[in-house]
Order: sequence, then structure tokens, then C-alpha cells
Amino acid sequence: MGYSVNLWNARVDIEPKPDLKNVFVEVTNSCNLNCQMCFRNFMIDSMGEMDLRLFEKLLSDLRLFPEVELVYLAGIGEPACHPNFFEMLKMIKERGYSAGFSTNGLSLDDEKLREVVGLGVDVVYFSVDYLPNQEASLGHIMSGEGIETVKKLIKLKDNMGKYVPSVGVEIVVSKENIDTLPQQIRLLVSLGVNSITISNMMPLDDSQVDKVLYNGALKEKTQQILNRLYSLSGRGVYIRIPNFEVKTERKCDFDETCSTVIRWDGEVVPCYRFLHTYDEIILGRRKRVNAFSFGNIREKTLYDIWMDREYTVFRFIMKNYVYPSCTDCHLKESCDFVLTADQDCWANSPSCADCLWARNLILCPVPRKVKNSYV
Repeated sequence: MGYSVNLWNARVDIEPKPDLKNVFVEVTNSCNLNCQMCFRNFMIDSMGEMDLRLFEKLLSDLRLFPEVELVYLAGIGEPACHPNFFEMLKMIKERGYSAGFSTNGLSLDDEKLREVVGLGVDVVYFSVDYLPNQEASLGHIMSGEGIETVKKLIKLKDNMGKYVPSVGVEIVVSKENIDTLPQQIRLLVSLGVNSITISNMMPLDDSQVDKVLYNGALKEKTQQILNRLYSLSGRGVYIRIPNFEVKTERKCDFDETCSTVIRWDGEVVPCYRFLHTYDEIILGRRKRVNAFSFGNIREKTLYDIWMDREYTVFRFIMKNYVYPSCTDCHLKESCDFVLTADQDCWANSPSCADCLWARNLILCPVPRKVKNSYV
């Protein structure tokens, strides 16, 4: 079975493969915080949580994918808020997959941290945008508690003689916290974290536009701080640093790692960007991103959805970057295609032509397997 696609003056034959490796699952989009810059405050979708029967069905569907390694609980919400959170982690491990999740850490007390280590969870990413006691208007105000949870988890796994979970921290950087970023990185390195992902902020309303760092406003200061970060990145910690200006090269973490996202209601989504409906502001331009799904695992198997023509061709187009670049196009101020991510001028739908994740400006905590551990 193969699919033929006409690209310019050539016909390309695409062979679908069950090469899915990483499955990201939004088990809930509820949260115990209300951060001002969070997508939850701007999306217009309904709220909900994945029921345990649907999660079990998802894990059963994965049996047809021989290369699946990681099932990672994350999305627009706090996965630890799900009432069956630990049961889900246990189910993942019982089926032989690596398990991970993203968290703000606030609901993980000592007993729950011990359970995380005891279950053999492979990777945990904490969201900590500020130093303890640092004044913050955009991010959450609980950074001190988040840091304490990171410290407790690292100490606990050492005391229990465990090598996992690998502990990572995600930091969203803006003009508000760029000055203290090297200090924060040094603190995290001293705690013994395994990996750090630094991401620029995606502005979601006009009040956030002036906070971004990739518009050139603080280019000299940002470069000075970047130089300090590069020197810290050689100290045994894996540090992912984004671009701070639009560059020609594009690279999508979800495409490169053969990943997909399952929304709480079973919709199969290509990446976090298309998980919900909201407006994003790209270098001053407002753009509507409508949620997009290739199918629902309540109605079909994940295998059938992944191997279907529509999703197979989409992955081929995106992985080979056969789509235009709205971000630096001279027509972007007058073209109707830039108003939404529904379609681009090369007839791709949905469109990644204006995606700041592909530009490496915005980074997701997409764990990578290095030898036998995740970073």
C-alpha cells in the first residue's frame, strides 16, 4: 500500500510505515494554577479529562507500532490533576513502555514523589520560569515550591538508589526573566537536574507582545546572556537553547521524532500547536489556530489513523519541509492565508508555514533518548 503525491513536476510515491515512536497524551486540560501566559486562558475549546477506558484503549492500539518507546503525559493542563494519574503511569510501565510527564510539581507531595520513583517513571519535566521569590507577572508565582519539588525528587531517587526518572526543567524566557536566566541555570545545575529546555514565549494577546525577545529589541543584551548560557551548557547538563531571531532553517521536533499527540477526548493531533483553538501573535500579526485532528481513537484504531493517506502525506510534507514560509514572506501583511493556520498558498492543510516552533523560537519539552535515559 502506497500513496502518490504530485509535487511540482514530479510524482512522489509515499509508503506509510508504523514508525510512531513517541506518544504524547493530554489526559486533562485542567490545572491547579492560572498562569497569565498559559494557552488555557486563551483557547476556546471545552474542558475535560480522558477516561480510563479510553486511555487503556490507546495503550492497546500501540501494540501495532513496534517502534513505540515513550508515552508522555502532557498537554495544555496539569496531568497530575487527573484522578487516575498514577494508575495511568502504572499501566504504561506494565506494558513495557517508557513513561514520562510534564508538571508544575505543586500537587506532588513526598508520598507521590516516592510513588513516581517507585513506579520507575523514566522522565519528568518541571515548569519553573522564575527564581524563588522573583516577582513575576506573566508566569506562575509558585516557582519556589516548584524548585523545592525538583530538589526533593532528585534527593529521593538518590536515596532510593534509582537512576530514573531523568529530571528536566522547562523555562519560558521573556524580557521579564532574561536578566536572571544565567543565575537560574546555575541553580538548576547545582541541584543536579539532567536537562533544561529554554523556550521563548508565544504571545497570545497584545499585552504580551512587548515581552518577547526575538523581535530584535534586546539583541545585544540577549546575545551576551546567551554566551553565558553556552558556557554553562558544558557542565554535564543537556541544555536546549532556542533561536532568538527568525532563521531560514526549519526543524520540527514532532516530525523529527515521529511523534503524535492524543487529546483528552481521543482526537489524534499532529503536535501541541493544533491541540486547541486559540489566537497566537506572530511578530505582531494575529493568527487564528484552529484545532485539527486526523481522527479519533474512539472511532478508529490509532494504527488506521496513522497509516491513513491524509496523515501519512501530511507527515511527509512536514518532515521534508515542502511548505512555504509565511514568517519572512514579503506578502505577509496583505495575504489572507496568514490569518489562520487552516491552509497555506501551497494547499497544505493544516499549515505549518508560520510556525514558530519549526523556527526553533518556541521549544516544547520533547524528551530525547540518549543511550538508556531521556533528556
